[in-house]
Amino acid sequence: MLPFLKRKAKTLTGMDIGSSVVKCMRLDLSQEPPLITHFAMTDLAPEAIVDGEIMDRELVIRALQDCAEKADLPKEPVATAVSGRAVIVKKIVMDKMSEEDAREAIFWEAEQHVPFDIDDITLDFQILDDDIGAGQMEILLVAAKKDMVQTHAELIRDAGFMPTVIEVASFANQNAWEFCQLQTQADAEPGEEAAKVPADIEAELLDEPPLDEIDEGEEEEEADDGEFIAMLDVGGGVTNVHIVKNGVPYFTRDLPIGTSHFVEEFQKQLGLTYETANAVAHGSVDEVDAELVTDIVRSVAEEIYQGLEPSLSYLKNSGEADGIDRIVMSGGGARLPGLSEHLAESYDVPSEIADPLRDLDFVEGLFGDDDPDQLGPMLTVSVGLALRKGGER
Repeated sequence: MLPFLKRKAKTLTGMDIGSSVVKCMRLDLSQEPPLITHFAMTDLAPEAIVDGEIMDRELVIRALQDCAEKADLPKEPVATAVSGRAVIVKKIVMDKMSEEDAREAIFWEAEQHVPFDIDDITLDFQILDDDIGAGQMEILLVAAKKDMVQTHAELIRDAGFMPTVIEVASFANQNAWEFCQLQTQADAEPGEEAAKVPADIEAELLDEPPLDEIDEGEEEEEADDGEFIAMLDVGGGVTNVHIVKNGVPYFTRDLPIGTSHFVEEFQKQLGLTYETANAVAHGSVDEVDAELVTDIVRSVAEEIYQGLEPSLSYLKNSGEADGIDRIVMSGGGARLPGLSEHLAESYDVPSEIADPLRDLDFVEGLFGDDDPDQLGPMLTVSVGLALRKGGER
């Protein structure tokens, strides 16, 4: 475990740079429940980030600075997240060995699984099962292109803050959801200690290279009857698919479809302005034909359905699962009218909308005119980041 992770920080700020919105959230982790002390969101110009790629860094930096100013953030270290095609998360099998030896061998193993030059990536791993038989073990490999990670860190620095943790966005999303599950478990079983969230991968960027260490955390014994959860984070231009069981990621990928695609169809088929179409995408259907909106959502959502199929085929072909057991929706598109219901019907499984604010405390008026219940799904990544065990050197 990294020395600076041995004590839980009293506060941590999560900065989530989405394709259309920047979100800043600071949590006081010494409170029970954790207290949101600072929060703000700032819209990003459409040309700032396109298909997950930063096209205009100055626009992004200004948005970060504006968001931090609106939130009145103190100059403290922050946690942020990366995502996209330059991030690879994959379970692999390798010969059984010590963690120290695995750290040496992981680069050779990564060459077999990562579609980038090994010299161009930064990587880390976590041993999931140190003995799966036949002298082998299972590990979770996480790799990211160095230039992407460094660019992300430089954005935070140029905005006036120090990045202390670089997280994978899908892990932050998972972290927020599992926090809620543990709180529910604790409430349902008073007097019993809740299981700890499995450790995930993070990077300290104060002095060391990114993703060069791992917080092993507490090992959690897997249950055979755990559910396969498909976590769908519907962002502005991309939907992230993150399939987990008992806290372990089994499959992660990005689909090139997001809220903007639904908004375009609302404009085209309903003759709406961008502002009205965007409001519809976030659940406001009072001034439109709600049934037609649902039909449009179902039509566009077929691309998400089709995009999920390779993930499920991978699980089936690997013999790990017959399918998913539950869908959890998050992101700005989580409340698209009829989307959650359509995917639930398509896969014949329950579907729910993430509520990361449910077990957090905050002062009245912190979110301005926005309804926290409606806003919550957009904040899963920023909540997950702010809940990280970052902190004191």
